[in-house]
Amino acid sequence: NRYQRNTNGDILISATTGLPLRLADYTPVADRQPDFTVGLQNSFQIGDFGISFLLDIRRGGDVWNGTEQFLYSRGRSLKTLDRETPRIVRGVLADGLQNTSNPTPNNIVITPLFRSDFYTAGFAEEDFIERDIHWVRLRDVTLSYKLSDKLVKKQRIFKSASVFVTGTDLFIITNYSGADPSANANNVSSRGGIGGIGMDFGNIPNPRGLSLGLRCTF
Repeated sequence: NRYQRNTNGDILISATTGLPLRLADYTPVADRQPDFTVGLQNSFQIGDFGISFLLDIRRGGDVWNGTEQFLYSRGRSLKTLDRETPRIVRGVLADGLQNTSNPTPNNIVITPLFRSDFYTAGFAEEDFIERDIHWVRLRDVTLSYKLSDKLVKKQRIFKSASVFVTGTDLFIITNYSGADPSANANNVSSRGGIGGIGMDFGNIPNPRGLSLGLRCTF
């Protein structure tokens, strides 16, 4: 949802409630497509030790923080801690003068503590769009060690062997305030090619992972 605005771009405020007015229909509010993405993969070998990694880099693209919106509407967000502070929602009153050269600035004082509708009807989804989201993510890194030939020759099954440890999603650097900007709202009810990329509504962030393994050549 978007706010209703006058021809000057000011948010329209209800002259009765002092809350912003929203458009009845859904409209585009953001562009979730990134400017570009880059994958940087490399590997090194030092003696019997090897290391490889994959960096995932993204620049641009918008994300709807629906989780924050949900918490906000129920008074669980940090943004609601100032609920005892009176405020005037910035905008102009929808009193018939909103598209004239002298619209009426909103002057209705609201204290959210006594107006629960402030957190349910006083916002539009566009307030929770985080724009131009970037990240640098370590998708995976593997450290391996090649077992010595002497050790391998003691048995007649393997020609060579190495042990390795792999870590996945060990860190992310991002300007996104939510849990994980790599969000996708697709679920079992999605159909018709509907994409949920860029929609973070209760999504679980990618977990850090650690695995051990043995790689053998017969």
